[in-house]
Amino acid sequence: MEAAVASTGSGLRCSPNPMPKQQHERRSARVGFVSQLRPRAVRCRRSPHPDARAYAAVVVGAKGGEAGGVGVERKRLAVFVSGGGSNFRAIHEAALGGEVNGDVVALVTDKPGCGGAEHARGNGIPVVVFPKSKSAPEGVSTDELLNALRELRVDFIILAGYLKLIPVELVQEYPKSILNIHPSLLPAFGGKGYYGLKVHKAVIASGARYSGPTVHFVDEHYDTGRTLAQRVVPVLANDTPEQLAARVLHEEHQVYVEAVAALCDDRVVWREDGVPLIRSHTNPDEVRKIY
Repeated sequence: MEAAVASTGSGLRCSPNPMPKQQHERRSARVGFVSQLRPRAVRCRRSPHPDARAYAAVVVGAKGGEAGGVGVERKRLAVFVSGGGSNFRAIHEAALGGEVNGDVVALVTDKPGCGGAEHARGNGIPVVVFPKSKSAPEGVSTDELLNALRELRVDFIILAGYLKLIPVELVQEYPKSILNIHPSLLPAFGGKGYYGLKVHKAVIASGARYSGPTVHFVDEHYDTGRTLAQRVVPVLANDTPEQLAARVLHEEHQVYVEAVAALCDDRVVWREDGVPLIRSHTNPDEVRKIY
């Protein structure tokens, strides 16, 4: 699996035989998405290519995209949300504005009526409901989700307030290619059950002087993947959970956009001990961990 690492020294995954455009159009047509709520938000078939992501992220010439590094092709992102999706919106807007060298090609949600899903539909982004449940019978299975992501040639998965545990099959399919953001300085106040205002209530109750968002890679457990970036904010003496949440959320948007931009620019490098670092956009010899 190491050969499939998303961002290493060179950071580029290349295919010696890129898929012809017509073939790609025929293959992509197998995924049928709908923009309105109705049964079966996506219809999937097994892809004949077990690793369609290999067709993405190739060297395209002397000049990259507006936001990307030299020779870096725009990445294809799938964003997972369960709620309003403010981080999703920030990333989507940054991609449209050229700050992120990528495009959101799918929105995955367990709540098809959430604000994030509505924003995606309003912007022509395909919505996939996952997992299938009593409240979302139109949802797809893990295998169907994997096939849909392959059909869409997704490079990276970005979790933006998705409250379900990511299936191990997905983690194995996208090694070092799934990012999440958590509203505390991990490893403090993380894990199952720590989400939303519960995190900020616990921070205040502990007497902690600082909090802030953590961007980390996703493994098979809640909030235990390697930290990529953090942003520190003070916890004020008279803070309410709502006030602290608002202060942390403001920093979340900024640090997540910067981290996703680094990922899409192939500026994430891995130390020998498995710690991810971000190479400076202006100085390739400078790497950093905490913003």
